[in-house]
Amino acid sequence: MSRLPRPPGPRNRFGLGNLRGMMKDQLAYMTQAAELGPIVDLPILFERYYLVREPALIQQALTQGHTVMRKDRFTHELSRVMGQGLVTSEGELWRRQRKLVSHAFIPRRIRTYGDAMVEAAHRSLARWAEGDVLDIHAAMAELTLDVVGRTLFDADVRGEAKEVGDALHVISDFYTDVLEKPIVPPEWWPSPAMRRFRRNALKVDRIVERIIEDRRQSGEDHGDLLSALLRAKDDGGGGMSDRQLRDECITLFLAGHETTSLALANTFYLLSEHPEIEQQVHEEVANVLGDRPATSEDVQQLALTERVIKESMRLYPPVYAIGRELTEDYELGGYVVEKGVTLLFVPWVTHRHADYFDDPLRYDPDRWLPERAHALHKYAYFPFGGGPRICIGNHFAMTEAILLLSTLIRAYRFELVPGQTLKLKPSVTLRPAEGLKMKLAAQGPEPAKAA
Repeated sequence: MSRLPRPPGPRNRFGLGNLRGMMKDQLAYMTQAAELGPIVDLPILFERYYLVREPALIQQALTQGHTVMRKDRFTHELSRVMGQGLVTSEGELWRRQRKLVSHAFIPRRIRTYGDAMVEAAHRSLARWAEGDVLDIHAAMAELTLDVVGRTLFDADVRGEAKEVGDALHVISDFYTDVLEKPIVPPEWWPSPAMRRFRRNALKVDRIVERIIEDRRQSGEDHGDLLSALLRAKDDGGGGMSDRQLRDECITLFLAGHETTSLALANTFYLLSEHPEIEQQVHEEVANVLGDRPATSEDVQQLALTERVIKESMRLYPPVYAIGRELTEDYELGGYVVEKGVTLLFVPWVTHRHADYFDDPLRYDPDRWLPERAHALHKYAYFPFGGGPRICIGNHFAMTEAILLLSTLIRAYRFELVPGQTLKLKPSVTLRPAEGLKMKLAAQGPEPAKAA
C-alpha cells in the first residue's frame, strides 16, 4: 500500500478556516469535510486532527492501535472533576481500574437493578398528569439522575445523591460552555464560572467521600454499584483506595446519567414525528407486559423497543465524537499518522453516511432487524465507542433505556408541541441547544394481548 504524505482536507491557511467552520456549525462542517475521503486532515491552529469515517479504519484504530493512543486533551479536561476514573485514566492504572469496575457490570448484577429503574419511572409518572407540558430533556435528565442515584448509592442516601446530581449538572454546564472555546482556561482562572465550578466540585468531593467512609464503616452490602466497587479485588487481593472509589463514582454518575437521558429524550422526539412507530411500540409493550410492571427479564422480548432506541442513537448519538491522540507514529489507511496527531472518530458522521446506511437520514428502526443488521460493518454503528475502552456500562444503559421507555410509553404519548425543531449543541455530549416541549397525552386502550 502506497503511503501518501497527508490525507486530503479543506484548504485553508493555518487551519483558520477549519476553526471558523467548527465554531459556526461543528456537525455540519465535519459532515461536509468527511466527503473528502475516509481519512480527512483537519488542522485547527496549532492542533492537528484527522477525521476517520471509514468503519474498517475505525475498527483498526480502536482495537489494534489502542496501545499507541491516549485520550485527547478535551477528554483529559474532564479529570478536573472525574479525577482518574475510567474515562480519563491511562495505562496500567486504567487496566487495573477497568478490571475492578467490571465486577459491578456483570449481567447478573445489571439484572438486579431493573426494579430500581422501573420504580424510578413510576415516581416520574406519579408527578405527571395528562395535559402536562414537559421539557423532555430536563424530564429525562431528572429521571435518569434518580436511577443512577439509586443504583449507585442506594435509597438510603437518595437525598445526598440528588445533591451530587445537582452539583454535577452545574459542572456539566461549565464543560458545555468552556469546551466550545479554542483555549480552555486553567482551573485557577478568577472568573465567576470557574469559581462556581470549583465550589460545586468541592461539594461533590465532600459528599461522595462521606458516603464512601460511612459505607466502609458499616460494611453493609446494599446491592448497589458502590457495594460492588467496595468488594472488588484485583489479582493480588487489593481493592480500590477511597480516592479511586471517589473518581469512579463521579465518573459513573456523570457518564451514566446524561447519555441515557439524551438517548431517551431523542427517542421520544423521533417517535412523536413517527406516530405509527410509536403505536407499534405501545402494542409491543402491552403484549409483552400485560398489566404488570416491566422487569429485567422482559428486555429480551421488547425487541422493537430496543430497535427504536438504537435507531435514535444512530441519528443522534449522545457521544457524537471520540478523540485519540497518537503517542507514536501509526499507519492507518495508507497514511503515516504522526505522533501528536489526534484521530477523531465521529459517530455523527459515520452513522449518517450513505456509504454505510441506506437512506441514512430516515428514522427506520427496522434496519436493526437481524436479517438487515447483519450486513452492516460492526463499526458502522458505535455509539458506545469500541475496542478495549468501549463504554463499560453499555449493557446497563441499554437495559435502563428499554425499561424506562417501555414503562413511560404505557401511560402516555409524548406529543411534540407544534412549532419546534430539535436544535443541537455539541459539547462533551450532543445536547439540545434549547428546551424541547412535549405534551403528555393519554394512551388509547391497550390492545388485546396476543395469544
